[in-house]
Amino acid sequence: MVTDGYPQFVIFLVLGIGIPLAILRPYKAFLVAVLLLTAGNAETFNQTRTSLLGPYLNLGDACLLVALVALFFDKFRSKGPVRLPLIVPVLLFVLTIAACQSFWWLGWTYETARAYRWALEMPVAFLIGANLVDTPGRAKALIGALLCGAVLAALQHLYYVWAAWRLLNLHTYGAIRTVAYWAASMSSAFLVASVIWKLPTNMWKKIAFLMVGVLFLTSLLMSQTRSVWLATAGAVPCLPLLFKRKNRLVNVIRFGIILVLIVFATACLSQYLLPGSDVFEVVADRADALFSQEAQMGTRERAFRAEMGSWLNGTLVFGRGLCFMQTVRNPETGPNRIAFGHLGYVTYLSQMGIIGLLAYGLYFPVMVLRDASFLWRAGNDPVVRYTGLLASASILCLSIMFLMSSSFLGLGYSAPGVLYGSVWSLAKVQKRANSQDGLEILLYED
Repeated sequence: MVTDGYPQFVIFLVLGIGIPLAILRPYKAFLVAVLLLTAGNAETFNQTRTSLLGPYLNLGDACLLVALVALFFDKFRSKGPVRLPLIVPVLLFVLTIAACQSFWWLGWTYETARAYRWALEMPVAFLIGANLVDTPGRAKALIGALLCGAVLAALQHLYYVWAAWRLLNLHTYGAIRTVAYWAASMSSAFLVASVIWKLPTNMWKKIAFLMVGVLFLTSLLMSQTRSVWLATAGAVPCLPLLFKRKNRLVNVIRFGIILVLIVFATACLSQYLLPGSDVFEVVADRADALFSQEAQMGTRERAFRAEMGSWLNGTLVFGRGLCFMQTVRNPETGPNRIAFGHLGYVTYLSQMGIIGLLAYGLYFPVMVLRDASFLWRAGNDPVVRYTGLLASASILCLSIMFLMSSSFLGLGYSAPGVLYGSVWSLAKVQKRANSQDGLEILLYED
């Protein structure tokens, strides 16, 4: 469907301003693209259209295009090489094999091309981050763009909740459940990273950071999404195991006090957004569904059986191909009662086979955690260390969430992809600097 008016105008506006900015100020254009992709509603971005290219150019595509142009002109000006991390060709190899299977069995359709386009988002974003973010100054600007984007997404979300509850005169909070403004789980990553990172000593900055924490936690609560809740909570104890700090007991006590204050403020804000409702009932009802019979025998179980069955009937090593689920029909429950793509690791296995599961489910997160933990241990700049910490919090949250929902094959993962690529780049620079320092010490001792 081609839409006219505002959505189409926004695409041309982003390209009309973003492309010239990418030529004149490449890194600033890149930051604007990251900000928009983090703050925007991924579903709305994906539904925007132009009369010329129809479904093959949406607002998300326009932002990525601006970032790619910024990458080209940044390298053109610096005359530096384009770095190709090993993980990028690995992911592209797996994706291309899966896409070719889809094109062979289902033809070149909008659905098969769309699945490939969505899956390309992560490796493309990783490549952009790996080539553009190579200094502490650039890393600081990237973190600022991600933080501002997550704040804007949370503000939009809470305004939507506030407006919908009042203007539509709703009487059930289930009607306003949405994950459209989740900022690729970056708000969860910032919250989890705060478990380790100390608050600033300046009182006003400390208050500002606590307010942002309340904003993120309230948005997380109002999403009513159990997988995001469990992923955020599960990442909290995992992070200290990877990033050790002194005075662990003191840190735990301080974090506990801060958490109580934030939870109290979150409950008050949530009650204001949904007057007449019971905030604790919102959480309890969603939590009870985890143990209900419908949850145990529900859409995800049917998805598991359908996707695993298709994998066993296809190529075990390379899977059935991207978007194969459009051919699946279950006469007992109907296709709409199967939550395809809601079990991330099963989706990797069914669509890309064992090689895809190993690449996406094991090699990729382990590589990100390896480089991020190295930056935390060996980074000589606080910004570099925090970048590693934030990336670890992000990949931990998403890795847990993918047990229950979504995967890197879907939409909305440009922000973490850029962050992971920057960690790879900063780790490479840091290792080179450490090697030079070690060589200088040896020469001095000799």
